[in-house]
Amino acid sequence: MATTRAHLRKPLTRRANDWAQRPSTLIRRAIAKLEQRAIASWREFVPWWIAQPGHRRLALVVVGFVALVSVLNFTAAGIGRIGASQAAPATRAVSASSARILTSEPATSEPGKAWVAMQLWQGSSNRVTEPFTVGAHWRVDWLYSPPQSGGILQVFIYSADGALMQMAANTQQGGPDSSFWAGPGSYFLKVNSTGGDWKLDVQDLR
Repeated sequence: MATTRAHLRKPLTRRANDWAQRPSTLIRRAIAKLEQRAIASWREFVPWWIAQPGHRRLALVVVGFVALVSVLNFTAAGIGRIGASQAAPATRAVSASSARILTSEPATSEPGKAWVAMQLWQGSSNRVTEPFTVGAHWRVDWLYSPPQSGGILQVFIYSADGALMQMAANTQQGGPDSSFWAGPGSYFLKVNSTGGDWKLDVQDLR
């Protein structure tokens, strides 16, 4: 009887050891496959990158940089909103209400009213503007002169309490343009520029 029990225990012990070792084995195999795929992808990418002309490589680098900056901006804004909501629920309610009010609209005009310039800024790099207060209808005007190598101008609208509201401008083209907005309140602008000169103003319909 003792011999029979010993024979029965040995297979169970080996199976238990196999099951204990299997997860680590599977993880090592998965890591090895990922490393092989990464190496293969890199070997394909390097010749393709070398074959691209210089201006295209520069454009890809610029686009990648702008995408990274945009992701970091939206992430920081999201973290700021989370922190504000935990510290002051009333502030979060005000921000959400403001975000629902501010909407893009086509170029507008009203009899007896005219566009009045509120603020003017200019530069050639990133900038955060001073706060400004506008009425029900207002607009953001910009003039962009990109460098010969190419560049991007982005303008984000934030509420006065730091909540990201809208994107007013996102362009690679030189020249003037405007975006029109409906929603009274206090705001500030954040400018992201990868090069070139820009001018920016806010006008209120009064």
